[in-house]
Amino acid sequence: MGKDKWDKVIEYLKTSKRDPDGVLKLLQGNQKGKETNYDINRSSYSLNVIAVITQKTLDPKNKGKTRSHIIRTWVKSEDFKNFYNLMRHEEKLKWSMDNVPKYVKQINDLWSKPNQQHWIKYFKMTGGYFLVGEENKKLKNKSISSNLFKLERDK
Repeated sequence: MGKDKWDKVIEYLKTSKRDPDGVLKLLQGNQKGKETNYDINRSSYSLNVIAVITQKTLDPKNKGKTRSHIIRTWVKSEDFKNFYNLMRHEEKLKWSMDNVPKYVKQINDLWSKPNQQHWIKYFKMTGGYFLVGEENKKLKNKSISSNLFKLERDK
């Protein structure tokens, strides 16, 4: 009989110090169409952050302040602490005052990513809110903070 195409993989897994349950979970987690809470939270984190930063930059009391200043102020707040702990719970990460510069840099970098520009445009158009309606099917499988939703007015 010829060699099976999976022989190399099976041999590697048998000889390495891999945990079979861990490898199985990893493979199952990558199935298309099956998202874990971790996947949903990771993809939702950037949407929530961009929406909040847009709201805060459009707020009249923040007029004249730089985006970095607004982000730094938000990252030090109790609101961000609760948000971060909720969204990063699956990763076993907790907010820490020692990491404030790291959080500010991550959020500034997130804002500058080319793949986030369409969300920045969307939130600038909507004032930092998700408009609830039929056209927002893009939000399927996203954990969005309820205070970021705004009902559309009847047209």
